[in-house]
Amino acid sequence: MSRYYNRGWITPAKDNLRPRLLLASTASLTALSFAVSAGADEDPRTLDQRRADAQALLVQAGCETAQPTLNTVAASAQHALDHIAAAECAVETGAAAQASEAFWQAVIFRHQLDEAQRIYVFRSLGYQAEAAGEFTRSAIGWSEAASITNDPFDELMAARAARLDERPQSGAARLQQIDITGLSGPDLALYYEERALVMADTQPDVAAMYLARAIEIEDLPYRRFQRGLFLQQAGQERAALAEFSRALEGDPRNIDILLSTAYAAHRVDDPDLAANLFQRVLIIDPERSAVREDLGYALMQADREEEAAAAFRAAILDPTVRVNETAQERYQRIYRLRRQVEQLERTTYGFAFASYRDGSAPVAINLPETGPNETQFGGEFGWRPDAFNTQNTGLTLFGRGYVSADPGTITLNDETLQMGVGARWKPLPGHDFYLAGERMIAGGDQARDAWLLRASYGWADGLDWNPNEADWNYTTVFADLAYIPDNPEFLSAYASVRQGRRFRTGERWTFTPYVTGVAQWSDDTFQTRERLEVGPGVVFSHWFDESEASAPAQRLDLEMEYRFGVGDTDDQAFIARAVWHF
Repeated sequence: MSRYYNRGWITPAKDNLRPRLLLASTASLTALSFAVSAGADEDPRTLDQRRADAQALLVQAGCETAQPTLNTVAASAQHALDHIAAAECAVETGAAAQASEAFWQAVIFRHQLDEAQRIYVFRSLGYQAEAAGEFTRSAIGWSEAASITNDPFDELMAARAARLDERPQSGAARLQQIDITGLSGPDLALYYEERALVMADTQPDVAAMYLARAIEIEDLPYRRFQRGLFLQQAGQERAALAEFSRALEGDPRNIDILLSTAYAAHRVDDPDLAANLFQRVLIIDPERSAVREDLGYALMQADREEEAAAAFRAAILDPTVRVNETAQERYQRIYRLRRQVEQLERTTYGFAFASYRDGSAPVAINLPETGPNETQFGGEFGWRPDAFNTQNTGLTLFGRGYVSADPGTITLNDETLQMGVGARWKPLPGHDFYLAGERMIAGGDQARDAWLLRASYGWADGLDWNPNEADWNYTTVFADLAYIPDNPEFLSAYASVRQGRRFRTGERWTFTPYVTGVAQWSDDTFQTRERLEVGPGVVFSHWFDESEASAPAQRLDLEMEYRFGVGDTDDQAFIARAVWHF
C-alpha cells in the first residue's frame, strides 16, 4: 500500500450444511443400549445401573451434566450404542471434537450395528469431524457412508471431505461421478459450490460461474462473498465489488465481508465507499488498529482531509502492538503516518534563502526571473486553498521576492529587487508536474515588469528524515521551461540533478555528500547562452518543529558546492546556500 495498500481473506463462517442426520432420539437410543451387555470385566448389573443413572441424570439435568457419566459408561461397556449416546449428547452441547471421537469409537464397534445404524454413524462422523477440523476422519465417514448407500448426497459430501483433506484431485474425481439428477434444492446448490471450489485456484472465472449456479438455487451471503473472491482472482474487480455488496446485505456485520468490500471499493477508485466501510468495521470491532490506517488513506483519497488527519492521529496514538511488527517497523510506520498528518493539516508553505557564488561567472548567467547572479537573498510564500485542491492535485497561490548582490561582491543592490505573484497548478496526482503563471513586479531599475509562464517537473528520493536508517539514498531531479512573452522575449530550459547519500549525524540531523550537474540554455532575443556544470557538494540538514502526532514541519539546509564548467562553460565556482523551509 502502507499501502493503500492487497490482503489474504478468510471465508466467513457458514452454516451451509443443514443437518441430514438420521437422528434417533438420545433417550430412545440410550434406552436401547440398556438391554445390551458389553461383556466388560465388571458385573453387568452394575453397568446397567450406571446406564440407568446416566439416563436419569440426562433427563433431569441435561447433556452437559450427564456427558461425563455417558463417556464413562461407553468406555466401560465397549458397545457402539453407548458411544453413540455419548456422541449425541456432545452434539447437543456443541462439542464437535468430543462428538467426533465418540462416533469414531462407535465406528470401531460397527459390527454390533445394523446397516441403518452404520449409515447413521458414518454420516454423523462426517459432519462432526468436519466441524472439529478433523478432515481425514470426515472423509472416512462420508466415503464409508457412500459405499453403503450410493446416495448422490453421500458422494457429494465424500468429495467435499476429500477437498478439505487436501486431496482436491480425489474430490474432483468423485464429483465427476455424481449423478446430479439425484440432487435438488440446497443439495444441488452445494454440488455446484463444490465444483467451484475444486477449480478455484486454476480457473477462477469458471469457479465464479459454478458458484453463480449455486446462488441461483440457494442465495446465501457466504456464497456471494466467495464468488466475489473468485471474480477478484479473475481480475473482475467491479463484479467482485457487486457480489461483496450483495453479501453485506445478508450479513451486514461480517468483518471479513466488510473488509473485502472496502478494499474492492478502493481498487475501483471509490474511496468514499471504502472509507464508510472501514468506519463500519471499527464500529463493530474497535480493536482493529490496522484498519484505522487504511481508513485514513481512504479518507485522504476521498478529499476528506480533516477526517483523514483524525484517523491517522488515532492510528498513531493507538497502543495496540501488531503481530510480528518489530519496534523498528512500528517506529517507521508511525513516522510515515505523522508525516501524513503534517501534510494534511498544512495549507501554507514557505522558504527563505541566502546564496553566494564565487568565481568568474558572467553577469546574467542566471535566469532573468531569478536575478542577475546567484549571490542573493529572497523567499517565497504559498497558500493552497482547500476549495481549489483535491488529493495531491490543485492550485497554489504564491508570492515571492528576492534581491541580488552586485557581481563579485556580497553587497545587496536594491535596484535588483524583483517581486512576483502568481498561481501554480498541479494537474497530475502521481507526478510533481506544475504549470504556472506569474506577474513579475519590478522593485528596482534592474528588475522586470512582465508575465512569466513556466512548466516544471521534479522528482526526489530521500529528502525526508528516515527514522530507522543510519544512511539512505538521496536523489533529486528538476527540469524547467520558462517563457517571458513581453519585449524583449525570453525563453529558457534548465535542468539539474543530484545524487548522493544521507548519513545520520544526530536526531533529525544529516550530512549528505553528493555530486551534481546543472545545464541551462536561454535565448533573450539578443543572444543565446548555454552552460553546463558538474561538481561535488554537501548539505547539512536539520528537521524540527514536530509533535507527538505530527512530523517535523520545518527543515534547515546548509549547502556547499564546487562546480566545474564543461565544454564552452570553462569557469569554476564555489557556491553556498542556506535554505529555511517552513
